[in-house]
Amino acid sequence: MTWKYIFNFIFALFSILGFSFPSAAQTSDDFFNEDILHEVRIYIDPRDYATLKQTNFICLMQDLEALAGQRISNLPRIECWFAVEFHWIFNGRDITIPQVAVTSHGKGSRSNIKPTFKIEFSRYESQNTFLGLKDIILRANTQDASMMHERAAVAFFRKLGIPAPREVHTRLYINDQYAGLYTIVEYIDSVFLQRNFGESDGHLYNYEWVTPWLFDYRGSDLSRYSPLPFKPENNLINLDPAPIEAMVRTINEAPNAQFSAALAQYIDLNALFRELAAENFVAEQDGVIGNYGVNNFYLYRFQNSLQSILIPWDKSNAFWSLDWNIMHNFTTNVLTSRALAVAPDLLAIYRNTLRQASDVAGGAGGWLEQEITKEYQQIRQAAYDDNLKLCDPGATGSLRPCTNDQFDAEALFMIQFARQRAADVRAQLATGP
Repeated sequence: MTWKYIFNFIFALFSILGFSFPSAAQTSDDFFNEDILHEVRIYIDPRDYATLKQTNFICLMQDLEALAGQRISNLPRIECWFAVEFHWIFNGRDITIPQVAVTSHGKGSRSNIKPTFKIEFSRYESQNTFLGLKDIILRANTQDASMMHERAAVAFFRKLGIPAPREVHTRLYINDQYAGLYTIVEYIDSVFLQRNFGESDGHLYNYEWVTPWLFDYRGSDLSRYSPLPFKPENNLINLDPAPIEAMVRTINEAPNAQFSAALAQYIDLNALFRELAAENFVAEQDGVIGNYGVNNFYLYRFQNSLQSILIPWDKSNAFWSLDWNIMHNFTTNVLTSRALAVAPDLLAIYRNTLRQASDVAGGAGGWLEQEITKEYQQIRQAAYDDNLKLCDPGATGSLRPCTNDQFDAEALFMIQFARQRAADVRAQLATGP
């Protein structure tokens, strides 16, 4: 028997057993192809899926309590991870991983009706990846009637040269039942870091919102900074939160004349003020200087360095209003209020980025309107078919069923935003500080 026949026999055997072979032609760029509406199917034991939804909020609380050092219970911890079979349907092919892990994900967006999921391809086998990816989020977008806020915002950030996760829409099926329109979100992990920064061995932190915080100094006790609110995502054996405390102390105590130079030791100020400008351009209501204190970012400290960079995350509350002030919350946040008072160099970076953002977005018919229109046309039918749509108009904290009319109305609002935002920002720049 020749090797050709042996290979064909093995391939046929595995096909009969239900395995698929990811082709070398498929890459993560295909998985995040923005020009198509994707299809993802996951298969999970119905009892596990019921448990996942029942323990959805309990899992969140027990994780936060554990990070805070609280004693949870004398009983065993609730299991929050479950095995699933993952399928991505691409160009008529079923690209499959037989066993990966899933858990519920999110905070204010959590829902037992339409959960958001984190998929870990490497949880059960450390070497497993999917097209080179270790993790993804399947986001339900339950706070956003359009289900486009985040995808459009992070696409805009990337257009400005700001490292931000890739994101595309997908129809999601769970045990062959349509579970609704979701977005596939690239996770901030070692793969993301390597792709964007050429390294991944520094310290990565996920900012976990617990109480409102405005970069005010919390004292020298390192436990006031990590593991909450700066939750370590890697280097768990070699924890080193001291540079975070030093960064915050410098924000608060550096002499006026040395503010920028002193702070630059700990954070990439050019990148930071570009991100702040991008967030305020898209009227991000829940970002680094949003309405609830600092929120929704990762902090990565480069290897063999004290300097960190902020990475944007969860932009579901972008496109908040048509008349968003470009200096929104600048005077309430310690970092930005000090920069406004004593650091004209940082303010110049901020204003220049707003000008660049205006040019990139354009007005009527510009890039931002084209992007939003493309997304809307791509997902419209899948959104109409989604009977589990949820939203939270006004950010009340109460999710409720969302109608097709609300979906359409929010999409039209985003198009209106895109048409007039650049002109509004330019007008504010002409009269502002």
